[in-house]
Amino acid sequence: MNDAAASTAERIQTTALALFARQGYEATTLAQIADGVGIRKPSLYNHIDSKAALFLDLVAQVEAAFFVVQDASLARHAEADVKTRLHALVEDLSVFIFTESQGAFYKRCLLFPPEPLAAQIREINAANERRIDSALRDLYLQGQREGCWRNVGERAFLDAFYCLMDGLYSQRFIYDEAEYRRRLTSSWTVFWAGLIHAQD
Repeated sequence: MNDAAASTAERIQTTALALFARQGYEATTLAQIADGVGIRKPSLYNHIDSKAALFLDLVAQVEAAFFVVQDASLARHAEADVKTRLHALVEDLSVFIFTESQGAFYKRCLLFPPEPLAAQIREINAANERRIDSALRDLYLQGQREGCWRNVGERAFLDAFYCLMDGLYSQRFIYDEAEYRRRLTSSWTVFWAGLIHAQD
């Protein structure tokens, strides 16, 4: 692929990501994408197979970006105690969700997967959740070794983390960053206290 074709393909993806994030899959047309890129609609087919294929490519890209953030966070704090690592992960994933278009696309895709692609997206999400579970399981076991929690089961730990992040992601789309940060700090404090003080 030459540089001009690569540049056009990148602009198609960037434009489509922004439109899908803002309007959703059904409301976004290939004509709108082509117009945003500055090309004719038929020219899109030099770069994509279909709107569905383009959307699924973007799902894969955004999911990959999520794991880059997750894996980098865990690696950067690999030698730290579990509280530091877990808090850093929450903070770093919060930065991811604030990334323009990417965060909105990610949340919309999780909550409102387009019906024609729902089954495929559920499969992608299930595979990705297993990967997240694996990373969180390591943190859970580290917390056990460090004696941070004795009365929290692994499944409860995973469920609580997902609910924390899902709640924060929802707050992200309601409040500005300053208010979001305040709520993140409050939520983290209660989340951590719940882990270490949980009773049978």
